Amino acid sequence: MMSKLAILVVVTTLALVAHSAPVSKAKLRFKVSGRNFPDKDTGFGTTDGYFELYVSTDGGRSKTKLTRSDTISDQENPDWGNIFEFDFDRSKNQWLQFKVYDEDNLREDDTVGRVWINVADYVDKGQITYARLDKEKGYLIIQSADKPAPVDANTPLGQLPFPVGAKDSDTLRFKVSASGLPTKDDVGFIPGNSDPYVIITATDGISGKERDVGRSTTVSSTSNPNWGDVFQFQWDRKKDQRLHFKIYDDDTLREDDKLGSAWIEVNDFVAKGSYTLVLPKKGTLTLTKA
Repeated sequence: MMSKLAILVVVTTLALVAHSAPVSKAKLRFKVSGRNFPDKDTGFGTTDGYFELYVSTDGGRSKTKLTRSDTISDQENPDWGNIFEFDFDRSKNQWLQFKVYDEDNLREDDTVGRVWINVADYVDKGQITYARLDKEKGYLIIQSADKPAPVDANTPLGQLPFPVGAKDSDTLRFKVSASGLPTKDDVGFIPGNSDPYVIITATDGISGKERDVGRSTTVSSTSNPNWGDVFQFQWDRKKDQRLHFKIYDDDTLREDDKLGSAWIEVNDFVAKGSYTLVLPKKGTLTLTKA
């Protein structure tokens, strides 16, 4: 008769194998909703929202337009009825960009916000994710057109699987770097480099009030800063915490230019150990453990 210890070893091994066998390819069918959009038509109703969908396989350096959604009129919380299909292949490093606009017949359409989604992470979360846009407010809900389902019994829907034995709270220490940022100090046709720094804030919940985490030092004349600063953050897995990164070009003679803005779910960073975001304008931002 197999001993209890042997049975435990077998069960644990099977659980680890199942946990480490993510989906490699799939036909995704998803729908999109928006929440808490800003009012872009002040005095003339609310936002008339639509979005354009792009795909990239090189970290956002190039992208291909896939489609455009319908427009939903006078709605700050739109539920687009479109169902989108996408061929997921984990080996291709696929990212989807959503560019949300307010349609206007009398002037250029306003940008409501933009966000990049790592498709592999979306799949590993059970095909549902809540993504903050890069502007002042608003977020998207992207979810399977079929019923989203948890990846495993130990992982809540909408979260990445955590390593076995991971804590539920901790003091995080991390560093930030970026690559391929826009240049703002060009001289004529000669491209210059920016002097970037990053400001970090945090929220509990996707629409929570932002609080300060810290500001980096300025790294001069580079589009690929590696800030040496070590930041600390009190993480709690149950609070759906988000970090907001706002990157600027330090300028002593005029107002600092914005180089990029993006959000990360802190649970994603903890689950993976490091995390790279594609910035909506240009470039990437990476968090690593300190």
